[in-house]
Amino acid sequence: MMKLLLTFCLLIGVLLNTSAQVSENIKITNDNYLRTNSIVYFRLKPKGGTGNIYLLDKNKQKYPVQFLKDGFACTIMSLRPGEVKNFKVIKLREAGAKAEISLTAAEAKFTLNGKQVIGLQTGKKDLPAGVDSVFRRGGYIFPILSPSGLSVADDYPLNHKHHHGIWAAWTKTEFEGRHPDFWNMGNKTGTVLFEGIKNTAAGAVFASSESKNAYYDKSITPNKKVLDEDWQIKVYNLKGTNKPYYLFDLELRQRLSTSSPLRLPEYIYGGIGFRGNGEWNGKDNAYFLTSEGKDRTNGHATTSNWVHISGKVTGKLTGITILSHPDNFRSPQPMRIHPTEPFFCYAPPQAGGFEITPGKEYVARYRFIVYDGEPDRKFIKSMWDDYAHPLISK
Repeated sequence: MMKLLLTFCLLIGVLLNTSAQVSENIKITNDNYLRTNSIVYFRLKPKGGTGNIYLLDKNKQKYPVQFLKDGFACTIMSLRPGEVKNFKVIKLREAGAKAEISLTAAEAKFTLNGKQVIGLQTGKKDLPAGVDSVFRRGGYIFPILSPSGLSVADDYPLNHKHHHGIWAAWTKTEFEGRHPDFWNMGNKTGTVLFEGIKNTAAGAVFASSESKNAYYDKSITPNKKVLDEDWQIKVYNLKGTNKPYYLFDLELRQRLSTSSPLRLPEYIYGGIGFRGNGEWNGKDNAYFLTSEGKDRTNGHATTSNWVHISGKVTGKLTGITILSHPDNFRSPQPMRIHPTEPFFCYAPPQAGGFEITPGKEYVARYRFIVYDGEPDRKFIKSMWDDYAHPLISK
C-alpha cells in the first residue's frame, strides 16, 4: 500500500511539473555597457521543438527564447557592465505572452498583449478626402502608437501628401539620363509601390515581417523599375520596464533592378523620413533633441546618432526616438529638420552625391523607441550604445 501511494505521489508530481530541463546550459557574459531590456543573442539549437523555451537563472527568473537562423537564438534581459549569468534551458508546458502580427489587405498589424504598436501599410486603404490617387503608396509604417495609445505619426497630411509615418524614398536622382523623383510623387516622375509580404513570424521575443517595395521611373513609358527594396521590421516584446515604451527595428536593403546605376546628387533630403502627429504642426508644437544636444533651431544639416521628436496629443506629451546604426552609410548621418512642420529625415545626400551601383546593396538600419512624457538623454544614450554594440554570446 505504501509503495502504491509513493508511486501515485510521484505521478502527481510529474503531472504538476510545468517545466523540463533541456540539455544545454547557457553562459552570458556582458561587456562594459549597461544593458536595459537588451536583445541578447546566443547559440542554441532547438531540441524537441522551438516553442515555450526559456532561460532560467539561479533566482528562478525566466527569460523567453526565440530561435533565429544559423544556430542562434535571442532573449531580452538587463545586465550590468561586466555581469556574468548562467542559465538552464527549460521548456514550459504553458506558452507565455507573444508579440503578434496579423494581416489584412490594407495592413500588417503588430500587437503586444492585444494592443497595436505599429502597422505596415500595403497601399490598399482608402485615401483621405482631397488626396489624389497619384499619391497612393504602400510599404511604410503607420500608425505608430505609444504605450498609452497616443498616435505619434501622421499619414497623407494635406500640406505634404507624400509624407507617411516612417517611409523611405530618394528625391533628387539621375537614372539613364532621366531624373525620377521617388519622394515628391505629385511630380509624377517616380513612385514607390508595395509588392508584398514574404515572411512573418510571431514569438515570445519579437514579431517580424519581411516585405518588398519597388521604385519605378514614371518619366518613361512604359514605367521602368529602378530599385528593389526589402524591409525587415521587428517589434520586441518588452516586459518589466519602469517606464513603459515600445521598441521596434527597421532594416532596409536596396539593389538595382537593372544594370544602370542610380545617381543621387547632393540634396537637402532623401532617405528615411518621419512625419509626426498633425497636432505638432507649427514651429512651437514639435520638439527636437539630437545626440549632440541640438534642437529645431540649430539641428538641421548637422549629424547625429539619434534624434528624439515629441509633441502633445490631446494635451499629453508623447514622442519617438530614432536611433541610427553606426554601420549606416555616412554615419553619423546628416539630418533634415523642418523649421515649422513635424518632419524629420536622415538624409545621406546632404553630405554630397553618391551612387547605388550594380551588384552592391544599399543597407540602412534604424531602431525606434516610442514612449510618453519627456525624453531622457541618459536612457536614450544607453539604448543607442546597446543598439550600436549588441551582445552576442558565442
